[in-house]
Amino acid sequence: MSDGHPPVKVSFFGGLGEIGCNMASVEVDGRILLIDVGLIFPDAEHFGVDLILPDWSALGQRAPDVDAVVITHGHEDHMGALPFFLREFRDVPIYGSRLTLGLIEAKLTEHPDVTATLREVEAGERLETGPFDLEFVGVTHSIPDGLAVAVHTPHGTILHSGDFKLDQTPIDSQPTDIPHLAAIGDEGVALLLADSTNADSPGFVPSERTVGSTMADVFAGAEGRIVCTTFASHIHRVQQAIDAAVESGRKVCFVGRSMVRNMPIARELGHLVYDDADVIEMADVGALDRDQVAIICTGSQGEPFAALSLMAAGRHRQVSLAEGDTVVMASSVIPGNESAIYKSINGLFRQGAKVVHKGIAPVHVSGHAAADELKFFHNVVRPDAFIPVHGEYRHLVAHSAIAVECGVPPEQALVCTDGDTVLLEDGRIRMGEPFQAGRVFVDGLGVGDVGNAVLRHREQLSADGVCVAVVVVDGRARLVSEPEVTQTGIIYEPELSDLLTKAAQAVSSELDRVDHDGDQAVIRRATVQTLARFWRDEVGRRPVIHAQIVEV
Repeated sequence: MSDGHPPVKVSFFGGLGEIGCNMASVEVDGRILLIDVGLIFPDAEHFGVDLILPDWSALGQRAPDVDAVVITHGHEDHMGALPFFLREFRDVPIYGSRLTLGLIEAKLTEHPDVTATLREVEAGERLETGPFDLEFVGVTHSIPDGLAVAVHTPHGTILHSGDFKLDQTPIDSQPTDIPHLAAIGDEGVALLLADSTNADSPGFVPSERTVGSTMADVFAGAEGRIVCTTFASHIHRVQQAIDAAVESGRKVCFVGRSMVRNMPIARELGHLVYDDADVIEMADVGALDRDQVAIICTGSQGEPFAALSLMAAGRHRQVSLAEGDTVVMASSVIPGNESAIYKSINGLFRQGAKVVHKGIAPVHVSGHAAADELKFFHNVVRPDAFIPVHGEYRHLVAHSAIAVECGVPPEQALVCTDGDTVLLEDGRIRMGEPFQAGRVFVDGLGVGDVGNAVLRHREQLSADGVCVAVVVVDGRARLVSEPEVTQTGIIYEPELSDLLTKAAQAVSSELDRVDHDGDQAVIRRATVQTLARFWRDEVGRRPVIHAQIVEV
């Protein structure tokens, strides 16, 4: 079967044990194919970090070996890291569906230093690039134009599902192509990699169309202004919001950078349908009565500067909410964002708005297959081996159990994590050598210059504040004057100046006592230790302490 070919290597750079940063590679005869290059957005524990990327440093100097990247669909957790990846791998072609490439192209306009070779593929297409024989299958997800990809290798076919569900009545009438998947299964799937996000949720995910009927009822019964928030990539959800608005006699206004950017792209490619007469600009909202407007905006995850968050805080420059307005939160809760979302909901209620969310009405359905859908999928594909992908660890374990229940031998259903490598040889898999994987933080213009140590310092700063001591010495390291001590974030009180004076005196006394022999390192250490004891004894806190020694 393999004709002497070395084992096929599958490596996982992200997306296993987490929701986001999806990235995997398939290596055939020394050539590399990447499937997805996604990111994840930071949460409260990431103190100032803007974006989180998978760590692809293990690819090292192997840029010439990377033949292509396949992007399964246009969500940020599958393609958002491309601008950073392409700075290191400049000539690698990117394969994706028409909408996916349209969203990638729009994203790259924000990174003028990056260029990309984009190659459009369609569901049902089969092509070769280098040693890779690729076959694309259309799947339904919460964004149009999603693809699964089958990689036909000398050691058997590897099928990557992408993100999918088995919605039988999708908005675009393009359900997951079960016959195509069955045909690939009939030929034989050596290894299946499949979406695990809802593996621990029993049953089937309701059709996206159920959201539309709920929205129509909510919009028809609303008396004031309507604000509907969802992901800017959820084209079908936006379409249903537009339809509900028009049916209720309202004009639509798109708010939020990604919403304003994505909707024209989706419309141009035929995935979104509306009349120009039904859409108004933000500047025109104030000219209409409140019951004549529906705003479709970003901010469903409580992002601090997104449109809905600013409205909830009463700080949006152009949109205000009032008693009688309705806010529809037509989205999921991404793990880690719960606190920010509830903060937005509370703020919206304070503004006098009625809030409709999935906890009280079916205004959201998942884009990921639930457990019974996954069982059906496995019975269609019938893989010889299985590795769950795209999910927290509990999801991976649950999906592995489903695979075994559907006939995969337990020893061929592996639960992997980021940094694992699996070898496929003659239709069977085994673990390979692990590699360094993890997360790379983007903060401002810096990529990778913020690590866990910096985050720990930021956490400490946020918890206990910072104290700075300036110690001025002469050329023989003798004190020229009493040290100057300042603080930020430790304490606020009217007598703070007396406390700082007392701190400076403690440092001065300690330096008079310590035999430092002119060594500035000893002076610095004694200063830090003295202030640490001082703050602990005086206020019971442990601030970050910096000592600056100045010689005059």
